Amino acid sequence: MALYLIEHHHTAETCPTRNLDMVRALRAHVTPDNARTMGVELLADWVNEPEHTVIMIVDAAHQEQAEAFAAPFGMNGSVSVKMGATCEATARECLGEPA
Repeated sequence: MALYLIEHHHTAETCPTRNLDMVRALRAHVTPDNARTMGVELLADWVNEPEHTVIMIVDAAHQEQAEAFAAPFGMNGSVSVKMGATCEATARECLGEPA
């Protein structure tokens, strides 16, 4: 499994909060149970509404799974999915310590 940072930005004009059906759909989508059905573990999600930004951190076996989980946000703006690691995992790797 690998960590992925999902970053979504939209404009005030395309903000999902302008459509209550979309709010309901996204709320149902961004849940640990739904993420698991897509092969993803949702570790954290964060929203900065004034800046129209959503951040999620997920654990998945393949980037395609993280991208599929992030896909609904693409209806309203940009989505990027980047693979990364925790500070601890990076330190272990740098120090030659076992995972």
